[in-house]
Amino acid sequence: MIRAILVPLLSFFLLFRLPAQSVGFPAQWKFTTSDSPAYQAEHFDDVAWDSIEVPAHWEAQGYPAYDGIAWYRTHFVVPPAMLRQEVVLLAGVIDDADETWVNGVLVGKTGKFPPDDQSAWDFPRAYILPKGLLKSQNTLAIRVYDGVGGGGIYQGKIELIPLKQYEKWCRLRLKNKNNWHQLTTSNGLISAVYSSVSGAVEAVYPHIFSAVDSAVLVQPFVSNIAPDIKERPTSVRYLNHTHVIEVDYKHFSIYYTASFTAADKVFYAIVRGDPAYVEGLSFRCEWSGSGEVKTLTRSYKNQSEKYVLFGFSDADHLKSGITRALERIQNAAGSLVDAEADYMKGVFHRCNFPSGITRAERALLEQSVSVLKMAQVSDQEVFPLAKGQILASLRPGVWSISWVRDAAFAIDAMTKLGMYEEARKGLSFMLLAAPSNQYKHYTHTDGKDYGIGVDYRISVTRYFGNGREESDFANNRGPNIEIDDFGLFLSALCDYVVASGDTVFFRQWQSVLETTVADAIVRNINEKDIIRPDSGPWEHHLPGRSFAFTSGVCGVGLQKFAALQQQMGHRYLPYLLGAQRLYRGVLRNMVYENRLVKGNAQDEYPSDHYFFDGATFELFAGGFIREKALFLSHMAAYDQELRVKVGEKAGYIRFNSADAYENQEWPFAGLRVAVAQTIFGNRQEARHLIDRVTKLAGYNHHLIPEIIALQDGQYKGSVPMVGYGAGAYVLALVALYAPR
Repeated sequence: MIRAILVPLLSFFLLFRLPAQSVGFPAQWKFTTSDSPAYQAEHFDDVAWDSIEVPAHWEAQGYPAYDGIAWYRTHFVVPPAMLRQEVVLLAGVIDDADETWVNGVLVGKTGKFPPDDQSAWDFPRAYILPKGLLKSQNTLAIRVYDGVGGGGIYQGKIELIPLKQYEKWCRLRLKNKNNWHQLTTSNGLISAVYSSVSGAVEAVYPHIFSAVDSAVLVQPFVSNIAPDIKERPTSVRYLNHTHVIEVDYKHFSIYYTASFTAADKVFYAIVRGDPAYVEGLSFRCEWSGSGEVKTLTRSYKNQSEKYVLFGFSDADHLKSGITRALERIQNAAGSLVDAEADYMKGVFHRCNFPSGITRAERALLEQSVSVLKMAQVSDQEVFPLAKGQILASLRPGVWSISWVRDAAFAIDAMTKLGMYEEARKGLSFMLLAAPSNQYKHYTHTDGKDYGIGVDYRISVTRYFGNGREESDFANNRGPNIEIDDFGLFLSALCDYVVASGDTVFFRQWQSVLETTVADAIVRNINEKDIIRPDSGPWEHHLPGRSFAFTSGVCGVGLQKFAALQQQMGHRYLPYLLGAQRLYRGVLRNMVYENRLVKGNAQDEYPSDHYFFDGATFELFAGGFIREKALFLSHMAAYDQELRVKVGEKAGYIRFNSADAYENQEWPFAGLRVAVAQTIFGNRQEARHLIDRVTKLAGYNHHLIPEIIALQDGQYKGSVPMVGYGAGAYVLALVALYAPR
């Protein structure tokens, strides 16, 4: 029997140092993209295979855009003392599924391979090895399937450790609410990730987005930046909830930051403290390209302040900018740390924070604003069409690319806070991006055309960093074509125009909005008065379904657009009628037994996989359905199916399924329910849902994750989320504290 530990262990191996008795693995493994059962054998000859670094995505190592099956093999030695113990193999985090063999014996598998593939892309693998399996000389072989995006053994510790030590860690993890250990700093130009476990800046990237286009992934220009000392930090935090990472040691503090005030692509490590410790402090790092370091020491309030600047140059950045940055620091009257903190405080000051919020809510609200700012590409970016785009997550989250859907929630949050300049730039990015229309027509494997059918302006999924439309493509399941993006974009734009009074912006884009966004929605309303089948809100590829979420958000978008069109004296009746058609169509095709909204028109029975869909909460949160009786009966049914029942009464999962990605708590879903509960007068329940996120984020640097693990409340998925995290929290809190 395979003894596998499949509990989602996001970072248990980061919480505690590994014991002295452990076995590591080489950095270079053998690798092939061919597939054969022979590869699992202990003595298979893999000499002719390529070599690849582990852990790291294979796309960054000579296999760009490769999706499919691959094999890893390596050899390791086990000391005699460990041969007498039960041992756990930590096999890292693998995207998407794996089957793992030791000495030719299958010891564990996570996720599923095609044809019924199931992703476990964010699950660290931990497999208990059978007694007597290990020898002095051993072979590890791992078969991996990647369906889309990054692939391979890409993250985490890969080691053998004693079972008793592993079990001790698991017990401690259940008690540990502070489980996220990576902090990101960004200025919209570069981004860097600091690990409070390793005490190092893991990587600094020359762009905040993860892919320039389909062939160019953004790689770090410098990694593993750390002070050259053995002392461990005493505390790590964001400085006053800004983008500046503050790391305290006994005699000094280090501030890691990208600079908004300088608006440059230089990474700063700034040391403050006792001159006896600061002035002689040096840093170690690993360069991935052409880079340089410069230092400068100044006095600061009876202390020393040492600047260590990391600059780079590449084909897109011919000069590093480090010399100009150094001159700026020399000529500045004050500290860059203070200037950066003051900059973000200025952003807080111009935000319309709700009155009466608690101290904990204020802290998370401020950090959420910082996340929103860090996730928006600066006007100084070298790719002109990238400016203003908003990422779905900051690194290290894998969704560090611009989805229309996530950006719409982020823009709406910016509007609600009065961050009108940022909201307008986010909207302008999508309107100015390289022309879409890639999927005006798309004939799928079933012979049907799933294209939009008319010219359209907004991407059907997301954008590359260079501003061009992208859509995930999953082999025979085709691309994601998502019509809900049009409705969400229209809604966010109309809300911005109404709140800001920026009618000039609306007039500038009115004809484009009418012919390439609103008309595109109307064109895709079918004979049932609902949006025809598409990939939907959770990106199900094709042929898709007619999702309630899609019809609902498109209906709201058309309704708001019709109101603005009428106000401005433009054609509005087709859009008002389109919204009314969608409303009637949802009630007729997606309301089940007059008591709940099912996830889509195709699933007929409560036992169907997508019948209960967490995305349906948006129909109430967005104001598409306003009947209180239907809302109450809908929530009663969904509380039975999707409400988290592990431990304390918590939030909601996406679907009730065996898929570990779907069947975990999604803070975004809970926050949208909180908005709906507020709208329908149940502020107590809304308060409970918001308080849960506030509390958990308070333990974890005030960052909001994509997923909260059911078993132990650990952060999972992409962290921090932007539209689905920071933006959703802002919207929930603003709704809760709105005047009654």
